[in-house]
Amino acid sequence: QERGRRAFTTTMSSTEKPMAPGGIKGFFQRAGKSFWQGGMWSKDTGLWLAKKAAYVGFVVATTSMVTLMPLLFEIGRERQSLESDKIQVKQLRSQGFSDRQLFDMGFTESAVHKPSISLVNK
Repeated sequence: QERGRRAFTTTMSSTEKPMAPGGIKGFFQRAGKSFWQGGMWSKDTGLWLAKKAAYVGFVVATTSMVTLMPLLFEIGRERQSLESDKIQVKQLRSQGFSDRQLFDMGFTESAVHKPSISLVNK
């Protein structure tokens, strides 16, 4: 009998893995492991993506400040200059100067004539 038992027992070599449990318990164990690995991958990918988005946002924000802020300041200065030109044109017209004379003095079209309907604020 001793001999018969030995014949049916097998020894596991060091390279073989034990079989995963089967049935519903094994299914849930494998599914849980898979979900955990997917969650870790999602977390890692999300962090990487957030770092890249933060870098791109930083570059866009700083570039916008460097390029758009001076543009906005210049637009404001141009608006003030146009308003002062309009005031001067109004004073010169009251003194009897014609449009041609105002153009010869260097005033722009927008300072001499009122803008079209599409440009007027309502």
